[in-house]
Order: sequence, then structure tokens, then C-alpha cells
Amino acid sequence: MTRRKRKERKEIAIYLNNRPIPQVERLKYLGIIFDRKLTFKEHINYVTNKCTKLIFTLAKSAKLNWGLNQKALKTI
Repeated sequence: MTRRKRKERKEIAIYLNNRPIPQVERLKYLGIIFDRKLTFKEHINYVTNKCTKLIFTLAKSAKLNWGLNQKALKTI
């Protein structure tokens, strides 16, 4: 037993029709972002940022004295 971490090969050579398939850090497929370790951290960060921007935009347009009225905001 040792404290040394095992060094693993991070790149795997996969071929399709005698052509190598390149490895990527992340892949977006059908709107879901997959990363190298198949965790959803990248996807969650992406969706969170997108929702934050949308909420901020709605909050800016929904002021008491100016902006969209309540009926328009309910429609959105």
C-alpha cells in the first residue's frame, strides 16, 4: 500500500473505419452536456447560468413604476 496515486492513461484510442475518433472534454447531445467523467456538473452550470440571465431580465422589466404590466408578465 502506498499513498501514490495510480497514473492512468487518460486517452484511449478508438477507431471507426480505420480512423481515430478524437476525445473531447465535453459534448452537447440533444440539449444535454456530457463531460469526460459523465457527471452533470457542466450541464447544471449551463442551465443555471441560462436561468439566472432569464430571471434577471424578467426582474429588470417588472418594476413598479415602469416596465411591463402584470398581465404581460403573467403571459410570459
